[in-house]
Amino acid sequence: MPPVAKSTRSARSSRSRALLATLRGCDEESGLLHPPAPQSQLLERREAGIFGGESVLWERRRLTPVPESQGGFNLLIARPRSMAGKMPAVLVMHPTGKCKEFMASRLERLAKKGLIAVAFDAPWHGERAIPEAGLRSLSLQNLGPELLKELGKHEAVRLNVYFEALVRGFRTGSDRFVMDISRDALTVVDYLCSRPDTLQERISATGVSLGGMACWLLAAADARIFSAMPAIGVQSFNHSLVNGLWGARVDSIRPAFEAAAADMKKAAVDDDVVAAVWARLAPGIAEVDSSKKLAFDAPLTLPCIAPRHLLILNGEKDPRCPLEGVHQSFAAAREAYDEEGQLDRLQIFVEKDVEHAMTEKMWQKIEEFLEATLQLGLPAPKLYPQLCGISLHNVVCADFWRRLLPCC
Repeated sequence: MPPVAKSTRSARSSRSRALLATLRGCDEESGLLHPPAPQSQLLERREAGIFGGESVLWERRRLTPVPESQGGFNLLIARPRSMAGKMPAVLVMHPTGKCKEFMASRLERLAKKGLIAVAFDAPWHGERAIPEAGLRSLSLQNLGPELLKELGKHEAVRLNVYFEALVRGFRTGSDRFVMDISRDALTVVDYLCSRPDTLQERISATGVSLGGMACWLLAAADARIFSAMPAIGVQSFNHSLVNGLWGARVDSIRPAFEAAAADMKKAAVDDDVVAAVWARLAPGIAEVDSSKKLAFDAPLTLPCIAPRHLLILNGEKDPRCPLEGVHQSFAAAREAYDEEGQLDRLQIFVEKDVEHAMTEKMWQKIEEFLEATLQLGLPAPKLYPQLCGISLHNVVCADFWRRLLPCC
């Protein structure tokens, strides 16, 4: 593994901009680096406590990005039902094979804490794999535990669609792994910044496994991300490649590697095949040579998040995100945070004896990190009466209680 040169603030800024341009699919001077907000169409709205307790306001929305060639996709949104004012937001990204609906219980929980919580289907997942994700309807009226059970029955079919897309991506040189998800995540942030109820200075992101990888890249590319909490996703692809530790990661999307091996006339997947797949599906993701502008492995891009808030979560025995590679990436980030004088904004949580699994303890750590960094629970400093269909009556009530609380 080539040595990772100590980064400077200028070098980090340059790499972040190069990553942003790569994700946006434009050059660094293009106006598309910071495009207009996507068009948003409200598909459905519902007030309900679907997973128990008090109600939240649910929305399904359709986003059409600029440029439209990126392709539109739907959002699942939960926000507090009666809170008024600008609120912090959090983007929650799902793991391989799942879809936005599998994040719904977390969205509801986060909304009850005062956040606008948003999820979307990664490309070739959920309803972007097959219509309605294989169900009769993904309506908010059906959202709940039973719908998740039904979605699970169609997971293998959706995964096959994803694997086929990865094979096509390898053969055409299209980025279909992680980079495309991060690109869509940028569009979601563009949308959130256009909402009148979003506190733009307090947008966070988290994700699990594949979503955790996308979370780290999003935060490295986009300074609008105030805090990032990538779970079981941070890793050094280069470290795993050099040390032959890629087996478990390859197994998660093995059909793409087997097709690549066949195309390369290899009897089996080997180091060369793995390197070739990463180079075509996620250009730069396994590159740690700091002299190369388009090198985006974690030891080079995690430091780009400094000095913003970052919590890395991993299992001690995770074979897909080998701990030594995680620690190398963390050490590189730590140098950057130290240079910025913000070491207290960088944290890592490694759960003992855990392999590649998202645990309740990890979710608890994410919630605690959000509460601390976003100062959840504090009253909003300013009220806005026209917010996404919230009645003026509710706003007046919220204002009344906020004025009364200091006297109680």
